[in-house]
Amino acid sequence: MSRILLLLLGSFFLFSKVFLQTSSALEKLAPIGMVLVPVGTYIAGSDKYNDERPSREIHLDAFFVDRFEVTQKQFKKIMNINPSEFRGENLPVDRVDWYQARDYCNKIGKRLPTEAEWEKSARSGSTAQYYWGDVPDNSHAWHWDNSGRKTHPVGEKKPNKFGLYDIAGNVWEWTADWYDQYYYQTRSSSNPKSPFNGKHRVLRGGSFMDKAEGLRVTRRNWDLPGARFKNFGFRCAKNKKRKEN
Repeated sequence: MSRILLLLLGSFFLFSKVFLQTSSALEKLAPIGMVLVPVGTYIAGSDKYNDERPSREIHLDAFFVDRFEVTQKQFKKIMNINPSEFRGENLPVDRVDWYQARDYCNKIGKRLPTEAEWEKSARSGSTAQYYWGDVPDNSHAWHWDNSGRKTHPVGEKKPNKFGLYDIAGNVWEWTADWYDQYYYQTRSSSNPKSPFNGKHRVLRGGSFMDKAEGLRVTRRNWDLPGARFKNFGFRCAKNKKRKEN
């Protein structure tokens, strides 16, 4: 074996070792059941739809987000109720309103993600229409044509590149933000916060009641914060302490 080949192999194994060590270190930074979304920019929005314009770069500080949608088992343990229409410990909690989602997250030391955080989490580095590409793919999401018109246990479909499951389909996910049709035109390009007030709260991600084409990563939905439907659920987020940067 030539010296050059040996050097190349040695470099490859060294890189692989460093990469694995780095990945392991990032995993250790995240609380159990959460994923670290690193500091940096992502391409937000879409120029194709009125309330998703304009598409541009948004910068966010690092934060954590739940790997899975909150399940009925988790919700009942903290809130002592299970409002869901579809019953099962590992099914996402459904028929949960925005106030209940907020209160659950707060009680366990977390919070609802902002709309910007949700989209960056879902995109996981992608700029495509869906986080996996530009064509609907049944292996990634539960939707109208493959769900049997019901929710499914969390984690059965393929995750995105950040390791998040069901970020498309299954249930719509509440975010912290008030909805404003023109918000994207005026929001900050760095750590944008919710409009100060409004009538509706934002939901993201689509659900088992949506057609596959409706699961695009930029799609915005909204409803009254007291709304409770069988396809409404959520996942939590958490700040990353500065000393960990």
